[in-house]
Amino acid sequence: MPSTAATPSTTATADTPRAWLGLRDPARATLALILITAAVRIGLGILMDFGNGESYYLASTRDPHLSYFDQPPLFLWLGWAMLELTGSDDPAIIRLPFIALFAGTTWMLFTLTRRLYSAWAGFYAALFLNISAVFTVSVGGWFQPDGPLMLFWLLTAWALARVMLDPDQRARAWAWWLAIGLLLGLTLLSKYHAVFLVAGAGLYALTQPGQRHWIRHGGPYVALLIALVVASPVLVWNAQNDWVSFAFQGGRSVESAGIRPEWLLRSLVGQMTWLLPWVWLPLVWVFAAALLRGPRAPADWFLACLALGPIAFFTLVALWAPLGFHFHWQAPGYLMLFPLLGRLADRGLHRRPRITGTWLTGSVAVTAAVIAVLASHIATNWIARVVPLEKDPTLEALEWRLLRDDLTAFGVLDWPGTFAAATHWVEGGKVDSAVGGALPVVVLSDDPRNLAFTLDLRDAEGWDALVMGTGHRLRDLETRFAQSFESLEPLDTFRLTRGRDVVVTDVQAWLGRGFSVRHWVDFDGTDAETYFGDGWGAFGGGPGSRAIAADQATLRFDIEPRVPYGDLRVRARSTSGQQTLALSWEGMAVGRLVLPDDGSPVELATAVPAERRVGRHQGTLTLVPEQPGVVVERVILEPTRRRAD
Repeated sequence: MPSTAATPSTTATADTPRAWLGLRDPARATLALILITAAVRIGLGILMDFGNGESYYLASTRDPHLSYFDQPPLFLWLGWAMLELTGSDDPAIIRLPFIALFAGTTWMLFTLTRRLYSAWAGFYAALFLNISAVFTVSVGGWFQPDGPLMLFWLLTAWALARVMLDPDQRARAWAWWLAIGLLLGLTLLSKYHAVFLVAGAGLYALTQPGQRHWIRHGGPYVALLIALVVASPVLVWNAQNDWVSFAFQGGRSVESAGIRPEWLLRSLVGQMTWLLPWVWLPLVWVFAAALLRGPRAPADWFLACLALGPIAFFTLVALWAPLGFHFHWQAPGYLMLFPLLGRLADRGLHRRPRITGTWLTGSVAVTAAVIAVLASHIATNWIARVVPLEKDPTLEALEWRLLRDDLTAFGVLDWPGTFAAATHWVEGGKVDSAVGGALPVVVLSDDPRNLAFTLDLRDAEGWDALVMGTGHRLRDLETRFAQSFESLEPLDTFRLTRGRDVVVTDVQAWLGRGFSVRHWVDFDGTDAETYFGDGWGAFGGGPGSRAIAADQATLRFDIEPRVPYGDLRVRARSTSGQQTLALSWEGMAVGRLVLPDDGSPVELATAVPAERRVGRHQGTLTLVPEQPGVVVERVILEPTRRRAD
């Protein structure tokens, strides 16, 4: 049976008429492309500070863990390694491994496409990869999980292509499946998207008659086992932390706000914008053509199967789930379509050289112009002077590291028993860039994400805190954190500049004295209505008491993330004879009061069973009376005291 992979074509005689701009050797052209684009990314890395996501990730990785709340750990381990090796948190330094990873991604795309189609198709695939915005700027040069994801995704796909599309490798199937297990495990350590590789390979095996024997072969199952072993840090960490990462990421997909066609349209437009229209539209064309051809074209179908999962899943989910502006989530799927796009360009240069050459030249020129315009604006702020911007998204790439000297002058970075805090995870990374690792950074909100694990707040009892943020994030700070600090006082307000212009005017720094995380919840019937769920009636015949007016009543408490609330006291009485009052916390029974018939109050002291974790910031207490006539006088909930390690 002949191989389905094409023989690489590199000879001048065969390919010169189709070469673009007089290029002669596709492999050398690809290497030149890698060097040129890497140099551009290094320049951008020097010019551009971290964006919100990158600074947040850098704050997360100062304290290494087996895994993390938001993502698997591989890219964060790389960031930590650069911090340790160089002692620098400069963006140009931290981004270097990710620029190198994308150089490998570009070469692997060339290699895969050369094996499936031709060497020139491989070069054009690599070219288009490097002129699509999401890949060339974000994936190719930023500190984020997509850098290692794309390389190991492609390596896994390349190994799968060898064992599934090349009959000559069948004799070495076990060796290939062992390699696939290792590479898939590294992909899993990069990002949870790796599950789509498994699904895509399975779809290909099921729908391609010549591949169904793999379902009965032991190789794929051993590969999965190896992948799980390699990715075991993710599993171990999640097992230790209530599987919080899986719950968070999975919940984002199943969360529903009803059918929202405008969200689906926003997703499609966003994908087109991130990839750039002159790349995205042809990608969609070759994808649709591959799906229509189906298994009759094995190589095309193989790529389409691996692409289908992330593109279809995250696009369709946008119809009901509030995914926001995460248009890059489909990127691994589009990555598998670039070989098809490279072949389209290769054929186009042979059949319609003028049109195809114009498309290639124009795409490169426009992408380069867009990058140059944005880079020059980030350096000088010139667009805002020409066209006043109501909101400038490039201000995300404006770090607060320039404030370190001011904070050092105040002496706050040298104080023992001090931590830094933001009130939103987006600004947590910016605060980290301001303190530069001198203080641990936490997020004092119900959504701290990775920064819930930088410091156990129970260890910070009595500490002082440098609280920083922009003005709109710190509104009503003294009221919001009245229980958290003995005192809060403004330290200073800073301005940030770009070029000659002041672009941010309200970065505030506050000094909080005497931090405490032990916030008591003390309900006496007169508290704000936000405590009350269903089932409550009027005040119950005394100051601070409240009657239960239904079969059951609920109280909902806002409580500190990651702090275990264990000590619960409830005082109640009956106005209708002896009866019982059953209590449950988050649906789990925690105790029962026996209320006497003389109406005297009875108090129950018990413990709630759930330790609070990231993403769980509200607890629900349900009170179920045996009969009507129960009055609740007081409910006190407080954190448990931390046992000595």
